[in-house]
Amino acid sequence: MNDKFKSKMKEKGKTAYAVSKETGIPYTTMNELMNDKININRCSAETVYLLSLYFKCPIGELINPMPLIKNVSGKYHGIKYKWKYSPVHNMELHIIEDGKDMVIDRGSLFNQEKFYYETTRMTEVIIECYLQEKEASRLLYD
Repeated sequence: MNDKFKSKMKEKGKTAYAVSKETGIPYTTMNELMNDKININRCSAETVYLLSLYFKCPIGELINPMPLIKNVSGKYHGIKYKWKYSPVHNMELHIIEDGKDMVIDRGSLFNQEKFYYETTRMTEVIIECYLQEKEASRLLYD
């Protein structure tokens, strides 16, 4: 779970005890981080900041990656949608139509950083593409 943090500890050749003594971070916290009993992303900002200063690295090199847009939901053109995290595809856009949960995008039309700033418009674009494809299929096969 705390692979990046543990990798930094190994790279620097430090033990939980040594880092605790040198930073003032409680040994129990360090030990729990090393044994994946707590997630570094759930530690206090102060603890993560102290570790980044201690290891002389950005905080991003210590914390676990996490999706920015998990569980963003709403309704557009009468279609309910929700972004859900997927370990395989990163993020998926789910819609509920005719009582069925369907995935209409698996992160192919965006990257998370851009999407974070443009959540609403990007969702609308993806749903509009879905509706256009659906209408084209209806016209083609009806």
